[in-house]
Amino acid sequence: MAGMQDILKNSQESNNQNNSQKGKNEKNDNNFVGLSDMEAVKKAITENLGSTTNTFNSAADSTPVDFEPDLVITPADFPKNGFFKDSHLDEKKLKEIQCQDEITANQLYLDLLHELGNVFQSLKDNKPLDPQPLEKFIDLMHNSITSGDFLLLKAIQHKRYAAWLISHSANVTILAYKIGLDLKYDRPTLHKLGISALLHDIGMLKVPNNIIFKHGQLTADEFEIIKKHPLDGFEMAKHLEQYPHIIEVILQEHEREDGSGYPQGLPGDEIAEFAKIVGLADVFEAMVHGRAYREGFITYTAIQKIIEKRSKQFNPRIIRALINSVPMFPVGSLVKLSTNEIARVLSVNSLRPVRPVVEILIDSDGNRLKNPIRLDLEAEPLIYIAKPLAES
Repeated sequence: MAGMQDILKNSQESNNQNNSQKGKNEKNDNNFVGLSDMEAVKKAITENLGSTTNTFNSAADSTPVDFEPDLVITPADFPKNGFFKDSHLDEKKLKEIQCQDEITANQLYLDLLHELGNVFQSLKDNKPLDPQPLEKFIDLMHNSITSGDFLLLKAIQHKRYAAWLISHSANVTILAYKIGLDLKYDRPTLHKLGISALLHDIGMLKVPNNIIFKHGQLTADEFEIIKKHPLDGFEMAKHLEQYPHIIEVILQEHEREDGSGYPQGLPGDEIAEFAKIVGLADVFEAMVHGRAYREGFITYTAIQKIIEKRSKQFNPRIIRALINSVPMFPVGSLVKLSTNEIARVLSVNSLRPVRPVVEILIDSDGNRLKNPIRLDLEAEPLIYIAKPLAES
């Protein structure tokens, strides 16, 4: 603990001076089978699904969302309301409740991964897609997500708990659901969003693993194979006439506001809002978890990269909802401090999300502390979070 104590001692005067600043089918033609180029794909989708586009373009209200191409979102747009609210419960009771919530969230996450694995295996065995086994998890997910950050923490940890596509689909769903909550969707709308997100990438089951897990940049031919997975997913789901929202998300989640997406290159006003939400959640999840050739980014860096490099590809209203939904360092997560100590995040500072309140569990020599040390990083300018750790 000497590292932290020295810094605390040396920065005491500086602390005193700085403490005041708080400041998202009808026709089931076989035209999609055997298509050899993307222009044919575009024509087929337009002919078969043109009437369904934007059916769910604004699940919260019927007013189209205008895209502001020149809008720049900065860290100043981070939520002004806190991620964490003080509880009237005493600390011991609160920890007991949080412990049970974490156990429940962990089991729900593992059960969801297991059921998703069953559904995906059925698809690989050429059996028809049936979303019903997954429906129950949406309501369970709602209860967990609205009671704490533990399920969210599973979705943004660097560690994967199942095969890539299974865990990716679960994580994207949790993130999309959080965005939907911030957009004030009602429960039936959230349910549709959730079940659509769970199945958004089923077309990737047709993509060879050597492409998915390739180290390095894809060739043009390999990328063309990737770009066809929304159509492969459509083939698996086109019989689901009672789930048009699932079909829309599968087809459109890789479309972008500026028309740079695929497979159709649709502009923002022709993309369903569910697809916009799932598309952003998909990109964010990929950034956080990384790829075969790179490590994942911390949540703060991933959001910054979306703001700086992809803000014209996504609806700013949905970007803001993501920012509001994902704390930089979620409550309960483990972090490594600049002093080489290991700490757990206790609460999040809404104005300065990279400087939460933490408790130090392990000192710089690797020794577990009998009595954890509580530390408000906003009050300690010389101590900062060096990186998040995979396990909570």
